[in-house]
Amino acid sequence: MGFAPVDGVGVTTSETAYMRPPIEPGREGGTVVTVTRLGGGTGQTAGTKATTDDNINGTGCTLTTTVTDGVVTGQTVAAGGDGYRVGDVLSVAGTTSATFRVDTVSYTN
Repeated sequence: MGFAPVDGVGVTTSETAYMRPPIEPGREGGTVVTVTRLGGGTGQTAGTKATTDDNINGTGCTLTTTVTDGVVTGQTVAAGGDGYRVGDVLSVAGTTSATFRVDTVSYTN
């Protein structure tokens, strides 16, 4: 179970399972706190970048990336956005997208 390397990029299989925190009624998700890099992509530039949520749960998360030779080598959450769930996969556009898994989210009332 888990990620299988394909040309150096992690892919999610149908066997991959992520425990999702309970969601309050009427609440879609939370604010991204931490992410894990799954693949560094190519053709990337360093800086603060908007992400897209491959699972279509959340919006507004931006990551500040460090890049070596066009590949993301480090990242921090600049803005957590809202509506994300643990296990969501985020992408940052480049020649090929850098991908990240949401590890923790914060819920506020």
